[in-house]
Amino acid sequence: MTFYTKSQLAHWGEALAKNFLEENGILIRECNYRTSSGEIDLIGVKDTRFIFFEVKTRQSVNYGFPEEAVDFKKLEHIESVIWDFFESNDIPDCDWQIDVISIIRNPGTSKYEIEWFENVLE
Repeated sequence: MTFYTKSQLAHWGEALAKNFLEENGILIRECNYRTSSGEIDLIGVKDTRFIFFEVKTRQSVNYGFPEEAVDFKKLEHIESVIWDFFESNDIPDCDWQIDVISIIRNPGTSKYEIEWFENVLE
């Protein structure tokens, strides 16, 4: 069995999510966008809507499903980074949403499960 470190797992999951989203029609504009407020894993665009992706990857569900780690406090944090992104890129009022990509990696194989939770603020 090959277990990744937390950092390796995060990078693997984000790369997998990026490919998955591109295959599903999302134009990825930024990866690991950082401001003084924090970081957003992936920023994509579909049609005229910005989509801010939080990617959560786990090697087991012993401590819960990946998407369960995105709680109200985490969403507030992401929203702060979104406003920084809009301000620093001089983007006026536009449509946007926050989505969560949940990945469970089976360390013993190349298999994984990926789920896309759309517009989690609604």
